[in-house]
Amino acid sequence: MTSEPARDDHLDLDAIEELCAASTPDPVLAAKARESVPRLVAEVRRLRWLVSFGACDTAGTTGTEFVLALDEEMLAYFREMADVLVERIGISRAEAVARINASYGTREWVALDLQLMGHREAEYWAYGVYYAPDDQHRLPTGSPTADADIDFSTHPVRPAPPKESPFWTLEE
Repeated sequence: MTSEPARDDHLDLDAIEELCAASTPDPVLAAKARESVPRLVAEVRRLRWLVSFGACDTAGTTGTEFVLALDEEMLAYFREMADVLVERIGISRAEAVARINASYGTREWVALDLQLMGHREAEYWAYGVYYAPDDQHRLPTGSPTADADIDFSTHPVRPAPPKESPFWTLEE
């Protein structure tokens, strides 16, 4: 007879927290559980939340500020996009990364070949994260020539992801 492994999506995180808060015969083990289990439960909740927001399967496990797995070249490219948002638009790095995560850290983007992004300057993608199309359906591109007739002071801005969303991976 074989048994199937327990599925992660059936974990009762509240029950786990309660069990670990209860006393156990081994005081050392109980102390370690009380210390580490709440962090583990919080991390599982965070990862579930990322998935519920449509984040890619590796979201939150990449070891970087971005929620999707990136090779070194693409990580540098995404950091360059964040630099553009910070330096040219004036938003915080935390907001820049959150906007990039919300825009590109979804299952839909992971399904696309991210290498296609490299055929455009980082400014092109960064401006698309921040600005919404204007009444003429234009988005800034980062090119001084192409953007010459755009009034950035009145151009519509996309809302930032909600602060409580899992796309905010850096402290402000």
